[in-house]
Amino acid sequence: METVKIFDLTRQARALKDEIDQALQAVLETGQFILGSRLEAFEIAFSDYLGCRFAVGVGSGTGALSLAYQAAGLAPGKKILTVPTTYVATAMAAAIHGGIPEFIDIRPDNGRMDLQRLHDRLARARREGTLQDYAAIVPVHLYGHPEDMNGLTAIAGEFGIAVIEDACQAHGAWFPVSGCGKVMAGTAGALGCFSFYPTKNLGAYGDGGMVVTNDPEMAERVRMLRNYGQGEKRHTHFAIAANNRLDEVQAAWLSVKLPHLDAYNRRRREIAAYYTARFAPLPLDLPPREAEGEYAVAHLYVIRTNDRESLQAHLAERGIGTAIHYPIPIHLQPAFQYLGYTEGAFPNAEAFARRVLSLPLYPELTDGEVERVVSAVSDFF
Repeated sequence: METVKIFDLTRQARALKDEIDQALQAVLETGQFILGSRLEAFEIAFSDYLGCRFAVGVGSGTGALSLAYQAAGLAPGKKILTVPTTYVATAMAAAIHGGIPEFIDIRPDNGRMDLQRLHDRLARARREGTLQDYAAIVPVHLYGHPEDMNGLTAIAGEFGIAVIEDACQAHGAWFPVSGCGKVMAGTAGALGCFSFYPTKNLGAYGDGGMVVTNDPEMAERVRMLRNYGQGEKRHTHFAIAANNRLDEVQAAWLSVKLPHLDAYNRRRREIAAYYTARFAPLPLDLPPREAEGEYAVAHLYVIRTNDRESLQAHLAERGIGTAIHYPIPIHLQPAFQYLGYTEGAFPNAEAFARRVLSLPLYPELTDGEVERVVSAVSDFF
């Protein structure tokens, strides 16, 4: 029997083949491949979709985080506050500029940042006179589930620290914000960062990313930083910066996919809801339930179990693909040993990482394949 893959990108590509081919041919005929009309059109479409003023296409999700940190004033020795249970890029994008990632442990019940710990950390910094060392708080909408942005932005406002959202897994997610109604992930902070890595809810056929903001000065700074620090006039450079641009081909392909994003997310949510209903009687920890007014987009379906390795082996024998997102918390990664963290520094995050297992979840999964996953998991228990 054919394996149910953890991801299968070929199905979506086949379904959109004619539109994708036409988009590529149109770019080839223009001979314009960098910072052209396709990118501009996609930036406008994406900002309209999110309901924000500006979107700036960049080379990757890591690039989006890196440029957002720079635009917000991250400098060598300055800190960002985030969680250790995200993909390493959240911290790496700060460290490559000499910034210092500092971590807040998560809540064991839902994997979100523990906001009481965040408040305590910043209150201590204020008492010690080191609050100015922090450049940003970086909430992560992990696996497509919105962070508690009401609580987090209130804390950020109390201490006067910018919020930069890592929305790289949350295209199309939303949450309620006091006084604003429904707010799309990525638009509640000073800057929001998206990845278009191929497996994302809105994925390119290569790398790509986007920085979004409602601040015209921030948008202009990101545009400058993505293009060697160059302003509107060519060959005049105002900052030390690299090449970090979303190319015309990827922008054209993403423009084809964007109108389908809501339908893709609805299918993801449908599969996730079915999994949750069928797994409810099993001895598993399931993804967190949505709070009132939230809309998660089920980027990944991640269960937690103490029998992860045995379950993963069982599913492989049954032809079910799985993955682990993410097996090593950032503070225990070899690259970050210089920060001085040791095992036990963030016990909730470490326990979370030891128990997570991702099951197949993408819009093109058939009902029969979903049932095979459910059956295989249920048989293990």
